[in-house]
Amino acid sequence: MRATLLAGLVCLVGSAGWAQAPPETDCDRRAGLWMMPRLDGGAQVYDIPVSQAPAAIAACEAAVAAYPETAYFAVLLARALIVANPGDPRALRLLRAASESLPAVSAAQIGALYELGQGGLGVSDRSARSFYEQACQLWPDPSARPGCAAHALMVIEGRGGPADEAAGFATLSELCRSGWPMACTDMAQQQELRGSESETEIAATLGFACEGGDLLGCSLLGFRYEIELGVPRDMARARSLYALACDGGEVHGCANLGEVYRAGLGVVQDIPEAARLFGLACDGNDPFACVTLGGMLADGRGVSVDIPRAIELLDRACWQGDPEACDMADGLR
Repeated sequence: MRATLLAGLVCLVGSAGWAQAPPETDCDRRAGLWMMPRLDGGAQVYDIPVSQAPAAIAACEAAVAAYPETAYFAVLLARALIVANPGDPRALRLLRAASESLPAVSAAQIGALYELGQGGLGVSDRSARSFYEQACQLWPDPSARPGCAAHALMVIEGRGGPADEAAGFATLSELCRSGWPMACTDMAQQQELRGSESETEIAATLGFACEGGDLLGCSLLGFRYEIELGVPRDMARARSLYALACDGGEVHGCANLGEVYRAGLGVVQDIPEAARLFGLACDGNDPFACVTLGGMLADGRGVSVDIPRAIELLDRACWQGDPEACDMADGLR
């Protein structure tokens, strides 16, 4: 990621792999795919925090053992394994085994492994795009929507094949209208990058995404309220959206809310609360949160100095591609 924004839920009980579904398990509660619950109204998880990945793995291993005929549990186990160790090759094997029962879901997940270079695979935009396209070819099966959205982004950006902005935006627009709010957020971000729509229209699209259940859309809309971009400045509204996103598991919202309390933006400055929120966000691999909290711990800014912990957090931000974090960590060693 989920709060109360569940109007666009996609229940896949009737799809292959969901027939004669077992009762809700701890695997569903710890790793269930967001907006694609295995059971109607069942558990789902926006994102699995790194600290909770071992428990999710144990729960899903138990579910796979108890219900080996339910491919969904293999997909969830693969998801948890990647959070714990992005290079774990078991995830790819699980997804391939689930592909016959859940072709669209598995293809989209494998596409993500190729796009990010996870599961023992090297980064390959061409392979990622191919798997996303395989998933999207199963449209209008609702489980194809994540793959379609990912494929549309690659088509817009010309990654893994030729670019076609018109076709990519058309796909995102159709997905957004069909009730897949993550496509609304994707579309708004691409429009912002290209300046193809007014700031007011982009903010409206993010509002639609947030209302539909995409918590990243909520956090991005909150930032617009903070900086007065396409909407009037309203820090109370920004904080509310950040909190909604953070409470649902979207680390971008936790990081933004942490900065609100660190800087005292419309609230009384509260460094302990800021540190708590940055910790939540860093646990979800938000690099800004990791480097900010690492710097606070290194300098003792409102918190006790903890150099080993600071280095750990800065190393995590460095691994995520923040060069400043790399330099800071080296300077503390």
